[in-house]
Amino acid sequence: MGREYAKLDGEPAEVAEGIYEHYLPRFAGDELPKGTIGRIVGISDKIDNIVATFSRGLAPTGSQDPYALRRQALGIINILISSNYHMPLIKILAGALYLLNIKPEDTGKLIPQILEFFKLRLKNMMIEQGIRYDVVDAVFADERNDDLVDIYARCKALNAYVVLPEAVIQASIRVCNLCKKIETEVAISSALFADPAEQELHDVLIRLNKELIPDIVTYNYAGALKLADQVVEPVNKFFDSVMVMDENVDIKNNRLALLEQAKEVTNAVGDLSCIVL
Repeated sequence: MGREYAKLDGEPAEVAEGIYEHYLPRFAGDELPKGTIGRIVGISDKIDNIVATFSRGLAPTGSQDPYALRRQALGIINILISSNYHMPLIKILAGALYLLNIKPEDTGKLIPQILEFFKLRLKNMMIEQGIRYDVVDAVFADERNDDLVDIYARCKALNAYVVLPEAVIQASIRVCNLCKKIETEVAISSALFADPAEQELHDVLIRLNKELIPDIVTYNYAGALKLADQVVEPVNKFFDSVMVMDENVDIKNNRLALLEQAKEVTNAVGDLSCIVL
């Protein structure tokens, strides 16, 4: 009715349509807003409802969700994905809490709760869509990522990728296991390389890190995963040629730092060590 009243009042067509669309989606499987006004106002309204309800200690529990917050969160997620809106959720939540005059100490407690609430909705949605649970775990291993559309894109790309040959996943698992032994971060020094395989791996990683940048910034995660394939041969040669945990502490730490750099390439989309082979 708001749309109809707006039309009668002579409001522009996009304003009238935005009034209608800001309520969408109203239920599971409902249409999504197609216009920018409806999308932005709808997201803002739903965020405000969720944040305000959480701030009053009325978050959903178990099967109880009297204020339909789960439906609203899913609505936001679906709008973001369909519109390809990359939104820093933590900043949005912080802004909404600030506008509600929530105390800073309470804001610090509420943001992780609400963020986890959104991420759980996204996890469940993707698993229902057939995305493997270990793929979801691999992408969600990076707890710093609060861009839900980015997370979704990573999961979709990685889910398609893991049906391919397992060599890069096996190499990543081997690299990740050794990286757990890192006790101190050091800068890689080529002067400490004692075997040609170290220099070869280092050269490959420097090149791949540069080539990854365009793929990551354009969300081309399928391309990033293809680049990760190129790590397999030099990593395996490295493991065949050197003893990583060398008695010389400097050489050991240098080799571990090299593997940490390899991990950044293989796990540029998600933590491949989470993938079940």
